[in-house]
Amino acid sequence: MSDARPQLSAAEAAKFHYAEVLKYTGRAGAETIDPWDPKADTFMCGNAKVRADYTVGRTGSDFNSIQMAVSQAVADAATVGTDDRIYIAIRPGVYEETVIVPRLIVGGRTVSITLFGTGSAPQETVIRANIDQGMSGADFLTAFGAAVDRYAPEVAEIYRANAALDRLSTENACVLRVENDGFQAKNLTVHNAYNCDREDRNSKCEDGKGGPKNAAGQFARGWHQAVATLVHNADRVHFDHVRFSSFQDTLYFKGCVPGMTVRSYYSNCHVEGDIDFIFGRSTAFFESCEIRSLGSRVNHTYVVAPSTNMHTPYGIVFNDCDFTHDGSEAALAGTFSLGRQWFQTVRASPYGIANIEGYRTRLAETSEFDNPPEGTISLDVLEAVGKCVILNSRIGAHINASAPWDDWSGGRRNADGEFVPGEWNTRYRPVQYRSDDFFRYLGDWLKGEGLALQKPDPAEPWLAEFNNRQA
Repeated sequence: MSDARPQLSAAEAAKFHYAEVLKYTGRAGAETIDPWDPKADTFMCGNAKVRADYTVGRTGSDFNSIQMAVSQAVADAATVGTDDRIYIAIRPGVYEETVIVPRLIVGGRTVSITLFGTGSAPQETVIRANIDQGMSGADFLTAFGAAVDRYAPEVAEIYRANAALDRLSTENACVLRVENDGFQAKNLTVHNAYNCDREDRNSKCEDGKGGPKNAAGQFARGWHQAVATLVHNADRVHFDHVRFSSFQDTLYFKGCVPGMTVRSYYSNCHVEGDIDFIFGRSTAFFESCEIRSLGSRVNHTYVVAPSTNMHTPYGIVFNDCDFTHDGSEAALAGTFSLGRQWFQTVRASPYGIANIEGYRTRLAETSEFDNPPEGTISLDVLEAVGKCVILNSRIGAHINASAPWDDWSGGRRNADGEFVPGEWNTRYRPVQYRSDDFFRYLGDWLKGEGLALQKPDPAEPWLAEFNNRQA
């Protein structure tokens, strides 16, 4: 294989066993060992049955809203003082709502919540909302905040914070928001139904006839980020037989800044999208999942966009997964990417390749480019390098077999593989397969800034594969 597709040795691959990946938590570079085995939960991984504490359904149930059931569970836990796991059963149906599952601590102990669909397949129980990063706070409140005054304070606070925004950020444009440590979800679908640009909300988006046109002259179905599920600094989160569906930014892991290692595990799940649709900075392990690239809206897709801190042991790991596509013309061209390392919140890059005379980036508390040609980059952004390893998986022909990983930039690669700077070339970072690449590119710059980062010895794999085959 070429250098653009680095392979792990068997000894290196053994270090990516799920129990090893999921045992670290805490601040990046100073994690503690906290063994977590999601496969030990007999309900999530077996046929064990549980008694639901609350039931959601259209008729004959405790609640007809999932959010109302979660809110009541939170309120009751605080009143009763329980620290037992709370199970919420959801009967088949389509629930048009957003759902926030907050962090819940009672008497100094964490209370975890489980949502599970009672149908025979995940497709029968759907949490769906049309929400995107271009929505205003006022529109959000109108669409999803009708019952906010009846929610528990922990839930209402987040809804009201969103409503106060002029415009939602990516993290707030989600259907399901999980802040609950130990959260579980099983046998359901989370679908962000946003398809078209909000400025063209009256067009027939479902038919692909609305919104801006792409390079091929086809109508695109939207450009704003639209998250299906946000895992927001929640640790030990487990999804089993869950379908996540959107386009850009489907599944988002968000840890604390400047760096906190939190863990999530995905078994037998289906995740689909087009641009950076599995992304973020925490540790996530996918096992026996289908990862489906959608080329119906854009001509090039990126599966993952990790922004893992360089000191965090593990980023996004896939084992025994199927990387598939939707059969679109763009997918059949075989040029899609496995991913790119997300240069989160970067404004000016020390990696260069800028067509601005006198361009320079220095280290500072914040990342800015408001005094061209000089810019700044924070240590947090610099260290968010992105890590992803794919093992024992089937990778479809829609992925560019010779160069599956891409640079982070607004530029492009020409037919000879050379980088051509674009409008956002001040945000450029070349793909970095191993830790040695970081120090090779930035060694002189780091010395000039007086920054002494420890170089791993031996070098760490940041992007790599093992025992994969083309499907």
